[in-house]
Amino acid sequence: MRVNKVIASYVRVADEDLRGARTLFKDTNRNAIYLCSQAAEKVIRAVLTSENKHGGTGHNLVIMVNMVPDENPIKPLLRAIDSLGDYATAYRYPTTGGRMKEPPASEEFERLADCVDVALKEVAKRFEVDLADKDKPAGNADPIR
Repeated sequence: MRVNKVIASYVRVADEDLRGARTLFKDTNRNAIYLCSQAAEKVIRAVLTSENKHGGTGHNLVIMVNMVPDENPIKPLLRAIDSLGDYATAYRYPTTGGRMKEPPASEEFERLADCVDVALKEVAKRFEVDLADKDKPAGNADPIR
């Protein structure tokens, strides 16, 4: 049952992160893409948890998605969002020369956020996560096949 709670929590926090990212984006806040990357990471970690795999403490989403077995039908959805790992740190800190990286263009942000939304909804459906009930564990924690 613990795994069910962990998976549900990852999915719910990912949902909240994505909603927050969209809110920040409307305000042209550079942290929107960072929060979007955090949502992507939590969706991926939910899937890894069901596979009994630990994604480590880093933010390299490509490596995490590589850990997902190819027979998992969600893997292509995760592959579509693994590039967001680049935003986990690159947009939060200035370069050593003091330069701040520009956030992605509006179209790119929307495309990435939409990809995260698709993956999140599919993962929530497969794990039977009620996004509104913060205390209810996932109805299913089996690896997705």
